[in-house]
Amino acid sequence: MVRKLNYFVAAFGGKRCKTQPVDGGVHFDYANYTTKSGITAGDVVLLYCCKNYPGHYSKFPGLGRVTSIKTEGGFNYQYLPFCQPIPVDWETMKMNIPELAPKGKRSWHLKCNFLHKISSNSFRAAIAGRQVDWP
Repeated sequence: MVRKLNYFVAAFGGKRCKTQPVDGGVHFDYANYTTKSGITAGDVVLLYCCKNYPGHYSKFPGLGRVTSIKTEGGFNYQYLPFCQPIPVDWETMKMNIPELAPKGKRSWHLKCNFLHKISSNSFRAAIAGRQVDWP
């Protein structure tokens, strides 16, 4: 039986831009998001670069297909870049991905390391019309 995929958004930025770049295949988890999220190998992650990420200022440059979960936190993934990165306007994105709408004073787009589960409909809305630059 085939397992239903789960979809997530993961953020990159801050101090780890150089040591763990978005195209490097590793998402570091310092807040235990991985364990709490339920992410497993095979799931799909929409990769977001925060405003402090060099070269991908507030963009979704690609997808990650999770290959393994790291015991010390985080996960490994196969990086699949979009032909054109998706620029993020958070007012529009909150409509496409309502799971990321701020709860109280929390603003996901200002955090440089997070992992958040989203629905398959939100995932499709976020990448609508985009093509992956397949290896």
